[in-house]
Amino acid sequence: MTKQRTVRRLNVRKSLNYLVLALISCVFLGPILWMVTGSVKSDSEVLSYPPTLFPRDFKWSNYTAVFELQPFGRQFFNSVFVMAMVCLLTVIVSACAGYAFARVKPIGSSVLFLILLSATFIPPEATIVPLFRLVGWLDWIDTYYPLIIITVFLHSAPIATFILRQAYLSLPKELGESARLDGASNMRIFVTIYTPLVRPSLAAVVVLAGWHSWSQYLEPLIYLRSTEMFTVPLALTQFYDPFAGPMWGIQMAATTLSVLPVLVLFLLAQRHVISGLTAGAVKS
Repeated sequence: MTKQRTVRRLNVRKSLNYLVLALISCVFLGPILWMVTGSVKSDSEVLSYPPTLFPRDFKWSNYTAVFELQPFGRQFFNSVFVMAMVCLLTVIVSACAGYAFARVKPIGSSVLFLILLSATFIPPEATIVPLFRLVGWLDWIDTYYPLIIITVFLHSAPIATFILRQAYLSLPKELGESARLDGASNMRIFVTIYTPLVRPSLAAVVVLAGWHSWSQYLEPLIYLRSTEMFTVPLALTQFYDPFAGPMWGIQMAATTLSVLPVLVLFLLAQRHVISGLTAGAVKS
Protein backbone atom coordinates (compact mmCIF):
# COMPACT_ATOMS: atom_id res chain seq x y z
CA MET A 1 0.00 0.00 0.00
CA THR A 2 2.81 2.38 0.85
CA LYS A 3 4.40 1.87 -2.54
CA GLN A 4 1.09 2.44 -4.32
CA ARG A 5 0.54 5.67 -2.36
CA THR A 6 4.02 6.87 -3.26
CA VAL A 7 3.42 6.14 -6.94
CA ARG A 8 0.04 7.88 -6.75
CA ARG A 9 1.57 10.97 -5.14
CA LEU A 10 4.27 11.08 -7.78
CA ASN A 11 1.67 10.86 -10.55
CA VAL A 12 -0.42 13.63 -8.96
CA ARG A 13 2.66 15.83 -8.54
CA LYS A 14 3.70 15.20 -12.14
CA SER A 15 0.19 16.03 -13.37
CA LEU A 16 0.21 19.29 -11.40
CA ASN A 17 3.63 20.16 -12.83
CA TYR A 18 2.39 19.58 -16.37
CA LEU A 19 -0.72 21.68 -15.65
CA VAL A 20 1.36 24.58 -14.34
CA LEU A 21 3.72 24.36 -17.33
CA ALA A 22 0.76 24.31 -19.72
CA LEU A 23 -0.69 27.44 -18.13
CA ILE A 24 2.67 29.21 -18.28
CA SER A 25 3.11 28.20 -21.93
CA CYS A 26 -0.29 29.69 -22.73
CA VAL A 27 0.90 33.03 -21.33
CA PHE A 28 3.92 32.99 -23.67
CA LEU A 29 2.19 31.48 -26.70
CA GLY A 30 -0.89 33.72 -26.46
CA PRO A 31 0.71 36.85 -28.01
CA ILE A 32 2.32 34.74 -30.73
CA LEU A 33 -1.01 33.14 -31.61
CA TRP A 34 -2.64 36.59 -31.61
CA MET A 35 0.05 37.88 -33.98
CA VAL A 36 -0.32 34.96 -36.41
CA THR A 37 -4.11 35.09 -36.49
CA GLY A 38 -4.08 38.89 -36.65
CA SER A 39 -1.91 38.72 -39.75
CA VAL A 40 -4.90 37.43 -41.73
CA LYS A 41 -7.48 39.79 -40.24
CA SER A 42 -8.75 43.12 -41.48
CA ASP A 43 -7.89 46.20 -39.44
CA SER A 44 -11.49 46.55 -38.26
CA GLU A 45 -11.52 42.97 -36.98
CA VAL A 46 -8.18 43.42 -35.22
CA LEU A 47 -9.64 46.37 -33.29
CA SER A 48 -13.09 44.83 -32.80
CA TYR A 49 -14.54 44.36 -29.32
CA PRO A 50 -14.98 41.78 -28.01
CA PRO A 51 -11.81 40.54 -29.69
CA THR A 52 -11.85 37.43 -31.84
CA LEU A 53 -9.01 34.97 -31.61
CA PHE A 54 -9.60 33.40 -35.02
CA PRO A 55 -10.53 35.55 -38.02
CA ARG A 56 -14.06 35.50 -39.39
CA ASP A 57 -12.75 36.20 -42.90
CA PHE A 58 -9.20 35.29 -43.80
CA LYS A 59 -7.45 38.21 -45.48
CA TRP A 60 -4.43 36.62 -47.14
CA SER A 61 -3.83 39.81 -49.12
CA ASN A 62 -2.06 41.22 -46.04
CA TYR A 63 0.99 39.12 -46.92
CA THR A 64 1.12 40.33 -50.50
CA ALA A 65 0.61 43.93 -49.36
CA VAL A 66 3.74 43.62 -47.20
CA PHE A 67 5.85 43.37 -50.36
CA GLU A 68 3.78 45.85 -52.39
CA LEU A 69 3.88 48.81 -50.00
CA GLN A 70 7.67 48.80 -49.62
CA PRO A 71 10.71 46.72 -50.68
CA PHE A 72 10.27 44.27 -47.82
CA GLY A 73 12.07 41.49 -49.69
CA ARG A 74 15.21 43.62 -49.95
CA GLN A 75 14.87 44.72 -46.33
CA PHE A 76 14.44 41.10 -45.24
CA PHE A 77 17.60 40.14 -47.12
CA ASN A 78 19.42 43.07 -45.50
CA SER A 79 18.66 41.72 -42.04
CA VAL A 80 19.63 38.18 -43.04
CA PHE A 81 22.94 39.42 -44.47
CA VAL A 82 23.76 41.52 -41.40
CA MET A 83 22.81 38.67 -39.06
CA ALA A 84 24.94 36.16 -40.98
CA MET A 85 27.98 38.45 -40.92
CA VAL A 86 27.53 39.21 -37.22
CA CYS A 87 27.26 35.49 -36.39
CA LEU A 88 30.32 34.63 -38.50
CA LEU A 89 32.55 37.38 -37.10
CA THR A 90 31.34 36.78 -33.55
CA VAL A 91 32.26 33.10 -33.75
CA ILE A 92 35.71 33.85 -35.21
CA VAL A 93 36.58 36.66 -32.78
CA SER A 94 35.14 35.07 -29.64
CA ALA A 95 36.60 31.62 -30.37
CA CYS A 96 40.09 33.05 -30.79
CA ALA A 97 39.77 35.32 -27.76
CA GLY A 98 38.16 32.63 -25.60
CA TYR A 99 40.89 30.13 -26.41
CA ALA A 100 43.59 32.72 -25.72
CA PHE A 101 42.12 33.61 -22.33
CA ALA A 102 41.59 29.94 -21.40
CA ARG A 103 44.75 28.24 -22.69
CA VAL A 104 47.36 30.69 -23.97
CA LYS A 105 46.90 33.19 -21.11
CA PRO A 106 49.05 36.13 -22.25
CA ILE A 107 50.48 38.67 -19.82
CA GLY A 108 47.70 40.66 -18.16
CA SER A 109 45.01 38.32 -19.46
CA SER A 110 42.95 38.60 -16.25
CA VAL A 111 42.83 42.39 -16.47
CA LEU A 112 42.06 42.26 -20.19
CA PHE A 113 39.26 39.80 -19.55
CA LEU A 114 37.69 42.06 -16.91
CA ILE A 115 37.90 45.01 -19.31
CA LEU A 116 36.28 42.89 -22.00
CA LEU A 117 33.42 41.85 -19.73
CA SER A 118 32.86 45.44 -18.66
CA ALA A 119 31.68 46.17 -22.21
CA THR A 120 28.61 44.00 -21.56
CA PHE A 121 27.44 46.35 -18.78
CA ILE A 122 27.44 49.48 -20.94
CA PRO A 123 23.96 50.16 -22.39
CA PRO A 124 23.94 50.95 -26.13
CA GLU A 125 22.13 54.23 -25.48
CA ALA A 126 25.13 55.51 -23.50
CA THR A 127 27.52 55.15 -26.42
CA ILE A 128 25.28 55.91 -29.39
CA VAL A 129 26.27 59.59 -29.69
CA PRO A 130 30.08 59.14 -29.76
CA LEU A 131 29.65 56.09 -31.99
CA PHE A 132 27.50 58.10 -34.38
CA ARG A 133 30.21 60.77 -34.61
CA LEU A 134 32.82 58.05 -35.20
CA VAL A 135 30.69 56.42 -37.90
CA GLY A 136 30.19 59.79 -39.57
CA TRP A 137 33.93 60.46 -39.48
CA LEU A 138 34.55 57.06 -41.10
CA ASP A 139 31.86 57.81 -43.73
CA TRP A 140 29.91 54.70 -42.75
CA ILE A 141 26.49 56.37 -42.57
CA ASP A 142 23.85 54.41 -44.54
CA THR A 143 26.10 51.35 -44.73
CA TYR A 144 26.11 48.03 -42.90
CA TYR A 145 29.60 48.45 -41.46
CA PRO A 146 28.47 49.89 -38.10
CA LEU A 147 25.68 47.30 -37.79
CA ILE A 148 28.22 44.53 -38.24
CA ILE A 149 31.53 45.72 -36.80
CA ILE A 150 30.25 47.73 -33.84
CA THR A 151 27.70 45.05 -32.96
CA VAL A 152 30.34 42.34 -32.98
CA PHE A 153 33.05 44.07 -30.98
CA LEU A 154 30.88 45.96 -28.48
CA HIS A 155 27.89 43.68 -27.97
CA SER A 156 28.13 40.11 -29.27
CA ALA A 157 31.82 39.23 -28.91
CA PRO A 158 32.31 40.10 -25.20
CA ILE A 159 29.60 37.77 -23.88
CA ALA A 160 30.44 35.15 -26.51
CA THR A 161 34.10 35.26 -25.42
CA PHE A 162 33.02 34.61 -21.84
CA ILE A 163 30.90 31.61 -22.90
CA LEU A 164 33.66 30.09 -25.04
CA ARG A 165 36.38 30.78 -22.44
CA GLN A 166 34.38 28.77 -19.91
CA ALA A 167 33.87 26.02 -22.49
CA TYR A 168 37.60 25.80 -23.27
CA LEU A 169 38.43 25.77 -19.55
CA SER A 170 36.10 22.80 -19.02
CA LEU A 171 38.17 20.67 -21.43
CA PRO A 172 41.16 18.72 -20.07
CA LYS A 173 44.45 20.47 -20.74
CA GLU A 174 46.10 17.08 -21.35
CA LEU A 175 44.57 17.08 -24.84
CA GLY A 176 46.66 20.07 -25.86
CA GLU A 177 49.76 18.83 -24.06
CA SER A 178 49.64 15.49 -25.87
CA ALA A 179 49.24 17.20 -29.24
CA ARG A 180 52.09 19.60 -28.44
CA LEU A 181 54.38 16.65 -27.69
CA ASP A 182 53.55 15.35 -31.18
CA GLY A 183 54.71 18.65 -32.66
CA ALA A 184 51.35 20.40 -33.13
CA SER A 185 51.32 24.20 -33.02
CA ASN A 186 48.96 26.30 -30.91
CA MET A 187 46.89 27.13 -34.00
CA ARG A 188 46.49 23.48 -34.95
CA ILE A 189 45.59 22.52 -31.39
CA PHE A 190 43.03 25.31 -31.32
CA VAL A 191 41.46 24.51 -34.70
CA THR A 192 41.55 20.70 -34.84
CA ILE A 193 41.41 19.59 -31.21
CA TYR A 194 39.72 22.05 -28.87
CA THR A 195 37.30 23.91 -31.13
CA PRO A 196 35.42 20.79 -32.42
CA LEU A 197 34.79 19.86 -28.78
CA VAL A 198 33.01 23.13 -27.99
CA ARG A 199 30.47 22.95 -30.81
CA PRO A 200 27.50 23.23 -28.39
CA SER A 201 28.92 26.50 -27.06
CA LEU A 202 29.51 27.72 -30.62
CA ALA A 203 25.86 26.96 -31.41
CA ALA A 204 24.77 28.94 -28.35
CA VAL A 205 26.97 31.85 -29.45
CA VAL A 206 25.45 31.79 -32.95
CA VAL A 207 21.90 31.86 -31.55
CA LEU A 208 22.64 34.71 -29.13
CA ALA A 209 24.50 36.77 -31.74
CA GLY A 210 21.85 36.14 -34.39
CA TRP A 211 19.00 37.07 -32.08
CA HIS A 212 20.75 40.25 -30.94
CA SER A 213 21.56 41.34 -34.49
CA TRP A 214 18.09 40.57 -35.86
CA SER A 215 16.26 42.49 -33.13
CA GLN A 216 18.34 45.69 -33.27
CA TYR A 217 16.25 48.81 -33.76
CA LEU A 218 18.11 51.80 -32.31
CA GLU A 219 21.34 51.26 -34.27
CA PRO A 220 19.70 50.92 -37.73
CA LEU A 221 17.49 53.90 -36.91
CA ILE A 222 20.59 56.03 -36.24
CA TYR A 223 22.91 54.78 -38.97
CA LEU A 224 20.63 54.03 -41.93
CA ARG A 225 18.93 56.59 -44.18
CA SER A 226 17.51 55.05 -47.38
CA THR A 227 14.49 52.74 -47.36
CA GLU A 228 16.30 50.14 -49.47
CA MET A 229 18.97 49.82 -46.75
CA PHE A 230 16.49 49.37 -43.90
CA THR A 231 16.52 46.20 -41.83
CA VAL A 232 13.37 44.37 -40.74
CA PRO A 233 12.84 46.15 -37.37
CA LEU A 234 12.85 49.52 -39.16
CA ALA A 235 10.67 48.18 -41.97
CA LEU A 236 7.98 47.13 -39.50
CA THR A 237 7.45 50.75 -38.46
CA GLN A 238 6.80 51.92 -42.04
CA PHE A 239 3.41 50.23 -42.52
CA TYR A 240 1.44 53.32 -41.58
CA ASP A 241 -1.36 55.16 -43.30
CA PRO A 242 -1.09 58.92 -42.60
CA PHE A 243 -4.89 59.19 -42.68
CA ALA A 244 -6.05 55.90 -41.11
CA GLY A 245 -3.11 55.21 -38.79
CA PRO A 246 -1.21 51.90 -38.38
CA MET A 247 -2.05 49.08 -40.79
CA TRP A 248 -2.44 46.49 -38.07
CA GLY A 249 -3.13 43.43 -40.22
CA ILE A 250 -0.24 44.17 -42.58
CA GLN A 251 2.09 44.95 -39.67
CA MET A 252 1.27 41.62 -38.05
CA ALA A 253 1.83 39.83 -41.35
CA ALA A 254 5.26 41.46 -41.69
CA THR A 255 6.05 40.67 -38.04
CA THR A 256 5.09 37.03 -38.55
CA LEU A 257 7.49 36.83 -41.50
CA SER A 258 10.22 38.55 -39.49
CA VAL A 259 10.09 35.90 -36.76
CA LEU A 260 10.88 33.03 -39.13
CA PRO A 261 14.71 33.37 -39.50
CA VAL A 262 15.38 33.51 -35.74
CA LEU A 263 12.90 30.68 -35.16
CA VAL A 264 14.60 28.51 -37.78
CA LEU A 265 18.03 29.36 -36.34
CA PHE A 266 16.93 28.35 -32.85
CA LEU A 267 15.25 25.14 -34.01
CA LEU A 268 18.42 24.08 -35.82
CA ALA A 269 20.62 24.73 -32.78
CA GLN A 270 18.22 24.16 -29.87
CA ARG A 271 19.69 20.83 -28.76
CA HIS A 272 23.10 22.46 -28.40
CA VAL A 273 22.07 25.74 -26.78
CA ILE A 274 21.46 24.62 -23.19
CA SER A 275 24.49 22.35 -23.08
CA GLY A 276 26.56 25.11 -24.67
CA LEU A 277 25.56 27.71 -22.09
CA THR A 278 26.30 25.32 -19.21
CA ALA A 279 29.52 23.89 -20.67
CA GLY A 280 31.73 25.76 -18.22
CA ALA A 281 29.62 25.06 -15.13
CA VAL A 282 31.90 22.21 -14.07
CA LYS A 283 35.63 22.46 -14.57
CA SER A 284 37.50 19.24 -15.13
